Amino acid sequence: MELRHLRYFKVVAELEHFHKAAKALFITQPALSNQIKQLEDELGSKLFERIGRGVRLSESGKRVLHSTQKVLSEIETLRGAVEDLESGSAGKLNVGVLQSVNALYLSNIVIEFDLHHPNVSLQVNELSNNEIESKVSQGELDIGIGFILNKEYENVQTEVLFREKWKLVVAREYEERIGDIISGKYKGLKAVLLPDCYETRKIINNYFEQKNNSPSQITEVNSISCILDLVTNGNSFTILPEAFSIFKARDKLTTHYIDDITPRQVGILTAKDRILKRSAKKFQELVHSQLYTAK
Repeated sequence: MELRHLRYFKVVAELEHFHKAAKALFITQPALSNQIKQLEDELGSKLFERIGRGVRLSESGKRVLHSTQKVLSEIETLRGAVEDLESGSAGKLNVGVLQSVNALYLSNIVIEFDLHHPNVSLQVNELSNNEIESKVSQGELDIGIGFILNKEYENVQTEVLFREKWKLVVAREYEERIGDIISGKYKGLKAVLLPDCYETRKIINNYFEQKNNSPSQITEVNSISCILDLVTNGNSFTILPEAFSIFKARDKLTTHYIDDITPRQVGILTAKDRILKRSAKKFQELVHSQLYTAK
């Protein structure tokens, strides 16, 4: 078995089509089919099932793909580590971040990193927390900055950077109604929240369920800026992490801490038992120096 067998197999698995995979790999389809057959013969199992003109992974193929992704990721990490040693912090660096981290903190970190490491090709990906954890675990991200949840991580190691407190946000004209809102008496005010797919919303939903006072009228918006615009100019309120609650229009909004929501932990995620490239270590150090406040 050679590495090209695994690389070819991965492309076919991703595209689910031999002809498209051959074009992407710049080889002929018969040559690609032969390489996959060699791999199947060595493993003693069919890796693909024919579906019309395309293919899909067999049960054995799914297992092989999982292992292939790990092997190729480790090889890429090894190559990157060697490049770093030879060139002094060159190569590629893939970072996954939350929407909130990207919007509030990352620009200064990236500017500082690029200033001192101009030869590193930096790619920043704004992802959900589940995507960050998954891609770090699989080696697709060198570093993730996401929520550190209260659970055991199998393939990921974590370090808490800071804890986010939560605030109720309303327009100043409704400041006297904060107590009513906290107690579940919304009196015509509509909740403006992120959609259910966001970790932030899940925490807020849990808060409402514990208080048994979920609002009956909710507007869902997937932009923090838009949420704050609606609260500033409409008959509404929202609940956000503290940093977002002062993101804009400070003079038109008023906020109130919600002590019943446990502060959320934000931190660095890296893969266990993997070599951390020099450029990744430098980025991690920079993030730590600018964001670390955890006690």
